[in-house]
Amino acid sequence: MKFRKTLSVAFAALMLTGITACTGDNDTDDDKGDDTPAILTVRWDKYDGATGYSVEKASSRHGNYEYIDFVSADAATEYVTDDVNSYYRITALTSTGSVEIGKYSLETELFGENTYIYSPSDDPAKIQEELDAFYAKTDGTKEGEQGRARGEFTEERLAAFFKPGNYNLNINMGYYTALSGLGVSPDDVTIANVSADAHISLCNFWRTAENLTVNGNMRWAVSQATSLRRMHIKGNLNLSSEIGDRTTSGGFIADTKVDGKVNSGSQQQWLSRHSSFGGWQGCVWNTAFVGVEGTLPQNSWAGVGNNYTNIENGGVIREKPYLTYDEAEGYRVFVPDTVNATRGTGWNGAGKYLPLSGFYVARSDRDNAATINAALKAGKNLILTAGVYELEAPLKIENKNTVVLGLGLATLRPADGNADSLMKIADTDNICIGGILFDAGKHTETLLEVGEVGANNSRSTNPATLSDLFFRVGGAKDAATSVDVCVVINGNNVVGDNFWIWRADHWDGVGWNKNVCDTGIIVNGDNAAFYGLFVEHFQKYQTVWNGEGGTTYFYQSELPYDVPNQASWSPDGNVNGYASYYVADTVTAHKAYALGVYSYLRDAAVMLDSAILCPQTAGVEFNHMVTVWLSGKSASSVNSVINGVGAAATNENTVSVLNKYSNN
Repeated sequence: MKFRKTLSVAFAALMLTGITACTGDNDTDDDKGDDTPAILTVRWDKYDGATGYSVEKASSRHGNYEYIDFVSADAATEYVTDDVNSYYRITALTSTGSVEIGKYSLETELFGENTYIYSPSDDPAKIQEELDAFYAKTDGTKEGEQGRARGEFTEERLAAFFKPGNYNLNINMGYYTALSGLGVSPDDVTIANVSADAHISLCNFWRTAENLTVNGNMRWAVSQATSLRRMHIKGNLNLSSEIGDRTTSGGFIADTKVDGKVNSGSQQQWLSRHSSFGGWQGCVWNTAFVGVEGTLPQNSWAGVGNNYTNIENGGVIREKPYLTYDEAEGYRVFVPDTVNATRGTGWNGAGKYLPLSGFYVARSDRDNAATINAALKAGKNLILTAGVYELEAPLKIENKNTVVLGLGLATLRPADGNADSLMKIADTDNICIGGILFDAGKHTETLLEVGEVGANNSRSTNPATLSDLFFRVGGAKDAATSVDVCVVINGNNVVGDNFWIWRADHWDGVGWNKNVCDTGIIVNGDNAAFYGLFVEHFQKYQTVWNGEGGTTYFYQSELPYDVPNQASWSPDGNVNGYASYYVADTVTAHKAYALGVYSYLRDAAVMLDSAILCPQTAGVEFNHMVTVWLSGKSASSVNSVINGVGAAATNENTVSVLNKYSNN
């Protein structure tokens, strides 16, 4: 005799349909790995005037729905089935016609209403219509009529996943949109066209595309807080806008193959890591390659249009984990192994699959810090589905080998009573975090802490790897925000992979005394490495490095726009301004490559003596640096590149480059 078990997710009502499901305890191993079927219960609210309800079933979200049952108006408004892998459509039947109440599936309820999961059996016209509607959607904010093309600070999130197959779609990507293939390889999912254009100059943030093939040319005209990972572009990749006056400002590619040429166009700065390109064309101020194969510019640091850094392979890295699906195994998360000194893509690299049963799948409409921390303490990994999570306490990552994966730019924000942090990671082995936006609130000490103060354990064989983590102080709400330091790295051997740490320079709640934060990141741990570190607009040092043996591959930073006067922006009476990148005097070993520091000293005629400060000692080495005077008060300036060396960047000499600085 077989006993049925209840499904493992605590479901909530769908926003529009009112459909609910009867479920259990978040053990998601429901239909794979044993022969006991699960029971799915679909419930909905009574519809006034209904004479009964039609139940239809399809194999996918926009598949071919067929009638399977009738529920009387006098019966309970529910339908019970052991076919948990189908989609169900409920329609109220009335004397004058019919009204669709809504669609329900395990997938949409498991991953939340902000996650769309598509199959090759879906009607492509309906997929296109749904994605177009999100792109064009308005939500009553200032962005108004232009929808996600200009929705910089909307609370909405969308994660769109595609099961293996081919999709004849033309997808426009706006803010807070994440596209992902669910195959083992990027070649398992092919989409005809994907495009992200620059509808706002310099501010095309918060969007990602991963694990897909684009069957032709692709436009990816983005700025910070974006990633293009594990992609196969079968044509050319254009990184600048089709709209002539829209400038693009920095971005990140990893683990990607471009059959044709990458055209950078107006991209002011860019990092490409461990990829393969047919060629590369273009440069403005700072273009860097680490472990990239192909016909590429070699090392050259000669000024505007010719500033290239080409590093053969880099150091320790681990690619970001990703969600997969196949009919035999269901949903799993693949976690790549850590590698060292590699080149090209790692699509066939070693790693391990983790079943979904090992994850707590959180949803912002039902979870908080208490429910998530209970699951983490019990040994679960964590998936944060697309949404905004208001946390009354920090999430605590304490067990070794824990994976935390955010989907659809999942956003963490402190509740007003949380003055601590949003996430604290213990000093333990093999932590892997990816795909999260950390948003400041009323006041917290930090947004992310990695390792405890005084941690002195080597993690060289099992480092923490942190991928696509974005941090924001201000902009999202018309309220004061405050953080002491956004990110503090105390543990050793931490690997950061695409960080944007941003004190907002525009939108709501923005001003010198409104969105307050001294420093973007402090690195206290030894042997940390960052691939793509973007840190901007903080009120003192942007980056402080106290740990030994650190390495940065590509750095982009803008000084604060809103400095009110020189006296409020100087560490003491003898120094003008706070350097962007500061390595403590006690450090004896540090390396950095491809650094750009830019000034728009808008509100006061102030000076910065040196964009970079470091000890003048053997073992500390900086390669390829540029400072740029973007705009601002005509008397403002960055007086040197590093430690008083390098020409000033002023309104008359706007760009200053320095090839190398060391005492070796």
